[in-house]
Amino acid sequence: MAELEKLQRRGASRKKSEDDRQPSLNSSVYEQIKADIVSSRLRPGIKLTHQGLAERLSVSRTPVREALERLFQEGYVVRDPGRGFFVAEIDAENTKDLYQFREALELFQLQRLFERGISSAELAKLRAINQHYGRLILKNITYERLTIDRKFHLALAGLSGNAVLLRNLDGVFERLILKRRLAGAIDLVGTDTPYQEHVALLDAIELGQYRQAQTILRKHIRGACTRLLEHLQVFTEPPITFAKVRRRGRPASATVSADPLLPEEIT
Repeated sequence: MAELEKLQRRGASRKKSEDDRQPSLNSSVYEQIKADIVSSRLRPGIKLTHQGLAERLSVSRTPVREALERLFQEGYVVRDPGRGFFVAEIDAENTKDLYQFREALELFQLQRLFERGISSAELAKLRAINQHYGRLILKNITYERLTIDRKFHLALAGLSGNAVLLRNLDGVFERLILKRRLAGAIDLVGTDTPYQEHVALLDAIELGQYRQAQTILRKHIRGACTRLLEHLQVFTEPPITFAKVRRRGRPASATVSADPLLPEEIT
């Protein structure tokens, strides 16, 4: 009897240990899949299967299932009944919606910032981030350039002290970066306008010119929206082609990826 109780306690302890690890594993799987989507390793339109992702990440299907459900709720993947999950694509209307949401968030945080004030140290930190951005602005679009711009805006928004606002703004940036085609894509502006707008915004904040800062920030965000819409139009992916294969006298269709190095489905 004593031995049985010992085994039961050991089993309960092992189960508790596994349960304690599960939230950490779920979070890790979610972060890995999201990072692959945001960095375009998993491109828009690719099908995601529980088994394929589980094998790729060396985990069971349970954390993958929970991660995909969470990513679906956040808009990173879409679910097609009967077909499964796919990496979400962002069309022009969705892009406009995201930028309108970004504008509302950033203008609100700007108002809060003027209400609380900004220290010289905080301003210096923002200028340092923008200096880094300025060194990248005339180069082709790279992940580094996009993330430094994001870092600048999140650092500015963070001064409002509103964690919910900051988390939502971070999500907006992730989803906008998601649609960029980073390899060889060229910014259609070709100038340092976004960098100069950052400079003008910080100058207005330092001088306490709220209306001027508001106007600059609104113009800056709307300009970014216009550039991304132009970018999406120019770099629209070619349509998927279909190769007809005859097998035993019956035609069958096989999807061919527009980019042979990037499969249409992660199985």
